[in-house]
Amino acid sequence: VKAQNLIEIKGTVIDSLSRVTLPGVSVIVKGTKSGISTGQNGEFIIKAKKGDVLAASFVSYEIKEVIVGDQNVINIELSGSSSALERVVVVGYGTQRKANVTGSIATVDAEFLENRPLTNSSQALQGVSGVYVNQAGGQPGADNASIRIRGIGTLNNNNPLVLVDGIEYNLRDVNPNDVETISVLKDAASASIYGNRAANGVVLITTKTGKREKLKIELNSYFGLQKATYLPDVVTNSVDWMTSRNMTAINDGQPIVFSNAQIEEYKNGSDPDIYPNTDWYDLMFSTAPMQEHHLRLSGGTDMATFSVSLGYLNQEGVLLGTNAKKYSLSSNVVFKKSDRLKFGALINGSFWDRNEPVGGASAIMNAVTRALPIHPNILANGRYGDTWLVTPGHNLFRHPVASALEGGQNNKTQQALINLFTEYIFPLDIKYKVTLGINKFDGYDRNFTPEIYLYNPKQPNVPRTLRYDPPQRSVQRSNNSNLNTSFFQTLNWTKKIAERNNVNLLFGFSMESFYNSNFNAYVEGFLGNELTELNAGTINKNVGGTSSNSRLMSYFGRANYSFSDKYLFEFNFRYDGSSRFAKGNQWGFFPSVSAGWRVDQEAFMQNIPSISNLKLRASWGRLGNQNVPLYSFLNNINISQNTSFNNTVVAGSAITTLSDPNISWETTTISNIGLDLGLWKNKLEINVDVFDKVTTDILSRINIPGQVGNLVGPITNLYGMSNKGFEVGTSYHNSIRNLKYKIGANVAYVDNNVDFLNGAVQYRTNDFGNISVIKEGYPVNSWYLLEATGIFQTVDEVKKHAYQNPTTSPGDLKYRDVNEDGKIDINDMRVKGRSVPKYTYGFNMDFNYKGFDLSALLQGVQGIDIYPWFNLAFANYNGAGITKEHWENSWTPSNPNAKYPRFFEPKRGTGINAQNSTFWLKDASYLRLKNLQLGYNVPSKFITGININKIRVYVNAQNYLTFSKYKLTDPEKNIELQSILEYPTTKIITIGCNVIF
Repeated sequence: VKAQNLIEIKGTVIDSLSRVTLPGVSVIVKGTKSGISTGQNGEFIIKAKKGDVLAASFVSYEIKEVIVGDQNVINIELSGSSSALERVVVVGYGTQRKANVTGSIATVDAEFLENRPLTNSSQALQGVSGVYVNQAGGQPGADNASIRIRGIGTLNNNNPLVLVDGIEYNLRDVNPNDVETISVLKDAASASIYGNRAANGVVLITTKTGKREKLKIELNSYFGLQKATYLPDVVTNSVDWMTSRNMTAINDGQPIVFSNAQIEEYKNGSDPDIYPNTDWYDLMFSTAPMQEHHLRLSGGTDMATFSVSLGYLNQEGVLLGTNAKKYSLSSNVVFKKSDRLKFGALINGSFWDRNEPVGGASAIMNAVTRALPIHPNILANGRYGDTWLVTPGHNLFRHPVASALEGGQNNKTQQALINLFTEYIFPLDIKYKVTLGINKFDGYDRNFTPEIYLYNPKQPNVPRTLRYDPPQRSVQRSNNSNLNTSFFQTLNWTKKIAERNNVNLLFGFSMESFYNSNFNAYVEGFLGNELTELNAGTINKNVGGTSSNSRLMSYFGRANYSFSDKYLFEFNFRYDGSSRFAKGNQWGFFPSVSAGWRVDQEAFMQNIPSISNLKLRASWGRLGNQNVPLYSFLNNINISQNTSFNNTVVAGSAITTLSDPNISWETTTISNIGLDLGLWKNKLEINVDVFDKVTTDILSRINIPGQVGNLVGPITNLYGMSNKGFEVGTSYHNSIRNLKYKIGANVAYVDNNVDFLNGAVQYRTNDFGNISVIKEGYPVNSWYLLEATGIFQTVDEVKKHAYQNPTTSPGDLKYRDVNEDGKIDINDMRVKGRSVPKYTYGFNMDFNYKGFDLSALLQGVQGIDIYPWFNLAFANYNGAGITKEHWENSWTPSNPNAKYPRFFEPKRGTGINAQNSTFWLKDASYLRLKNLQLGYNVPSKFITGININKIRVYVNAQNYLTFSKYKLTDPEKNIELQSILEYPTTKIITIGCNVIF
């Protein structure tokens, strides 16, 4: 080969899944002795001629061959090899080969997320083993899912730490299309390097970066329709509802509410304004459109790479009066000054514009659940109707349609994350990296309460003002601003010693500052609904605001050592200082140790070809939690303690809450044992983890005797809680001719237990009295109930049973006399059910055949209970409505085998059947088809002539099938919210396309 025919080719080798660069990759000109290894940042320079084949190889990756053409830049992506499928995964402050990971880490990649209509990135974790993701409701812009990693470990905030490109950030404001990989750090070995906030687990998100290639343009768009998954099936026939209300009054020994004459008038009436049969759920809920578009430009040269994306989401709500728009920006620019120096800027930004009715969506949900079929909607003359029939507990009709359409609440938020970094490689390959992160949030809320009139169709000239909360025509404004700054420095050194010893050392220092401020204003006295500015109000002006600041300082490090790539050891530590605690208690040390044994690399395993991967893992470590209100270690003065002297009110201040100056970190200790097994060239993979997670010194407020000045007790380190369990995940991939497929399943079991509460019992109450409880020896927030054993059928049965109530009659619930003292009272209540799921599980399937692809994701929750109450959960609650199921299946002498007891008035806990009992406790377990997608890649021969590299079209269904015994609302709801006032979850069907230029 003549030298003059050779051209210089530059490029970078990256992991196709994690998108991180790969150092040490061998790149050779096939059939020659010419070759080179990639540098620290995955780059290479090699000479070859046109038509040569470059072959890139690296341990645990498939060999990739590329034909040299006229290009001077060739970037190579390596995929995990079929023999090991070991990838590079993102860990704290760096990356590791999956084969060498000794902690418990779950990963999600961009391919798994592609084309799912995720309006919030928190939904991206659905289906991950050991992670409980509960998306309670589908309100546009407010559908953030709650995430629990290996159970509930504290009585405080249980949210995991979320880091985007290394900086703490809100998942809500990350565009799912910009996500490259997600790593979930579940045990102490993987999470302890983030010690002070890692007790609830850590979620690491890496955003997409550019590569050394010509300009690449990607367009992803979809259009969709949304519909509520579950809505209560209510009685919409007014006569039936009036009859049920009268039956309730008779059973409670009260006068009937509606006279026979009124019912007959209703039966014979024909004017729909006066005699409506209104279906309020049909009026307030509808199929709603949504659309999302995402444009990304990327590329680069030897000197710089870039990725810039813009996103737009427009989502109407299924509930009248709700909608949201989101605009997002992501930019990733990296400059390479030399082989030793590079620097870059990463920017993520979002702007939300969200609308909902006055008082928020929950206020409208309350109005809908209380609206009755006898209430008219809009009258024939265009006015909002009012009721001419009233019922005890519901004398004031809050017109849901009027409340949704008039006035409103607007919420605008903007959040920006700026990440500036510089890397320099010193001699001896010591890499120094410095990062400055700025996280800025601004929120603006505007609430206008109008004055709207309702008209009684029998008295059309006597209007009534619609009652809002606040009731007066008013304007309320609030501004919230947060500025969080992060400064990190790390030193990293990797060295191979004597061919068999691999060492990686990391040491770092960080300083973080968190500043929050808010301002609010309120004014009344407006002349009309058209004037909505603060200055237009004249009376009852009120302003307020506050600010706060907290800081963290940390030293952290990690040491990895492997011998012969078989014996793996890792040590992590973090030494944290927090301003949330007093001097002397501010610092905490959080270490972890872990080890792994790659058994498949041993000589005695080489004769067992079916086992391609076998690794044993073990870890132990401690993590911290500091989530308590600021200044909890000080006695705070309440300045609103006015006192009366001689009938004169005098302004005053007083300490109303005690403090414990010695509070410090909660401590979570996690032990983990794991097994990774791969069979038949890793076509079948099995991962098993067993863990023990114990939290001590939980920060919680304690009660003190009322005679000590009637003060609120201090927050102190006292209580203990544990979560023990296991996780099992498995996947299998193979092909049959042109059909490629992959199936997987996972299940996680968590046994939550309150270990120590110092003998105390904490109750949570509602209108019915004590319902949930935190008690030693039971799962946190369990239900505290009487045990219902059936329904009384005869008077004689009532007399023979333990005494319950002087009004107990046939048709009432009967309860077990647990202590056998002949009466039913609070002493017979016991801990029942659980609000923390025992099992979470999932299934996923992927099929590819000649350009077609089909994928499905199912998620399930088992061993969780819900106690619904309030409107519609109980029939005729405080004058509200009734479901058809309750109307058709309530006990009467002629229907003794009914599902429900006789009608009763559950207002404020009256009525024997309204007592807290297992009868009303419902199993909220479910299995849901979270995502089903069918796609097709247009053959390249049809698009090459129009300068398009790829076109893929698809149809996607989300939440379209749910299997559950619980039918009143969607079972995937906020379990601790016992009412059914939550915005409903939505099922979505979308059609979309991906185009790459």
